[in-house]
Amino acid sequence: MGLGRPEEVLEEAPKPKELKIEEETEEVETIREEAVERVEAVRIKTFKIGDHETIEELREGEDVSYLRCLKCGLTVRLDEVSKLSEVKCIGELTVKPTEAEKGRSEVRTCGYCGREAVGVYPVEYVDNTPVEIPLCEECIGRVEEFYLKARPNIMGLSKKSRIRCRHPLEGQRMVAWHHATSTWYVKGEDEWPCPLCRASFDRLLDVVKHFVERHHEPLTKTGREYIHGVGDVSKTWQGYYCPICGLLCFSQEVLKDHYKSHGGG
Repeated sequence: MGLGRPEEVLEEAPKPKELKIEEETEEVETIREEAVERVEAVRIKTFKIGDHETIEELREGEDVSYLRCLKCGLTVRLDEVSKLSEVKCIGELTVKPTEAEKGRSEVRTCGYCGREAVGVYPVEYVDNTPVEIPLCEECIGRVEEFYLKARPNIMGLSKKSRIRCRHPLEGQRMVAWHHATSTWYVKGEDEWPCPLCRASFDRLLDVVKHFVERHHEPLTKTGREYIHGVGDVSKTWQGYYCPICGLLCFSQEVLKDHYKSHGGG
């Protein structure tokens, strides 16, 4: 059988497949999505131990790896992992205060005396909600002096008299009490550190402002709790008060040991 005319052979030959731009775009997009999925799958594995969110790290020359908390930076050897459960996580590592947190703002009039204000601070409260008031340098000093002298009072065991509370570092460091948040502040060598994170401030009112704006959770953790061997005691988020002398104890165990010094327990 003949192949026919040359024209017929050319007409029967298959045409090359054309790759449309739309199809090519979809194919590239699919490849890109698969690559992203592979990257997402290769994430650093974290381990939840107590309050800590840790990752494992290898160190040159060490035969044991380390676990480091991503929130507070606490690092322990893998064979000492129990320390992570014993130590409470203090949150973010070295929080640097912003200019706003340091209480500096545009020039305003002091809400108390009418002088030129140097900062805005939460020194007033309406329905337990902080209200920031512009303050001058002199009024800031007066508010800080009040916090340095103010102390909480609790009802004693007799239920007939109230006891003035005290911090265990009084007499050794400058100690302040902020009544609205039921929080103690202890000054370091040169600055006032936040009692919850590691942010530090030059003046007391700036760290109070930082605490009110950054840390909301502890503000409601006050009240009373029954401690076996001691009785019904007052507490804040920072610890428990001795019902005999009002000393702040940072844990139930410390409170029980201290209570024995009064002949109780």
